[in-house]
Order: sequence, then structure tokens, then C-alpha cells
Amino acid sequence: LKTVYYAERFLKQALGRELLAWLQALPGGGDSNDPVATQNGTWTKMVHANRRVAMFDSAISRLPCILERLCRTLVSVGAFDPSRPPNHVLVNEYQPGQGIMPHTDGPAYDSATATISLGGSDVIFKLWPREYDDEEARRLTEPTLEVVLHGNGSLVVFTGDAYINHMHSIDEVLEETT
Repeated sequence: LKTVYYAERFLKQALGRELLAWLQALPGGGDSNDPVATQNGTWTKMVHANRRVAMFDSAISRLPCILERLCRTLVSVGAFDPSRPPNHVLVNEYQPGQGIMPHTDGPAYDSATATISLGGSDVIFKLWPREYDDEEARRLTEPTLEVVLHGNGSLVVFTGDAYINHMHSIDEVLEETT
């Protein structure tokens, strides 16, 4: 795929540590069945997925300074067009053995997604052809692309064909094998 970009050590270690500390200090919300708990900038427990997420949407309120700085960096390195900078940040927390099934992102992401890995072990990020609606057919299909995301501040950006015509996932495994 020509519209997938990867940088193994995108974030400097100091910024990675700063982001992790900031994220760990976010207030905890309730679960995703509680509309009050899904407020901008709080941890929310995803009941159906058994993990936590924190959402930051610039349409609801200004992004926190640390995320604005990260978004400016993504624009400055060419990951996003200056006329269409990142407008939404979703933080997924994965514990060992957790992942996310093949899915597409919604319209908030505006045809481009950047994934930055922090503080975890290596995981394999997979892109699958989007044309398979049937779970069994997808299981029989190989991913179009697999990228090892290192938990040390690596970045993968996908746009264009990779965003429009592919789903992405991370397997639910305790340890990746390649």
C-alpha cells in the first residue's frame, strides 16, 4: 500500500514519557453505557471491548496543550496537510492480551489516521481488505499489510486507499510472534 507511512522512533523518549504521565493522570470516567462518563478528556471503560479509551474532540473543546503540540508535530513532518490538521484524538489503552477487531474509523478522522504507540510491547498492526463483510470470509483472507508497532513512540499513518479501502486491527495476543 502506497499510503501507509511508518516511523519506528517518531517520538523522542522524553515526550513519550511526558505523554504517558499525562495520560495516566487523566480522570477516570464510568463505562461506555453511561453518557456522562464519555466526556471529552476522561478515561471511559469500553464495556463491549474490555479496555479503556480517552477521547479528545476539538469540536467539543480545544485539545489539551500536549495534544495540540503533538498535532502540530504531525503537520510539520507532513503526516497531515496544514489545511486539515488532526481534529480528534482517541487514546486506546491495551493491556497484554487485548487488541481490537478489524474496523474502520468514522468521519471524525477525515480520511487520515495516525497511530502512535507508547509504553507497551510490540504489536502487529494489520490492514485488511474492506470488501469482506462476512467474518468467515475475512478469517480466510490474509492481511494486505502487517506493521510491527514498537511501544517506544512509533508512528503509523494511513490515508487514501489504505484508509478508504481497508480495515485495521491488532490481534488479542499476550506476545507477538513473527
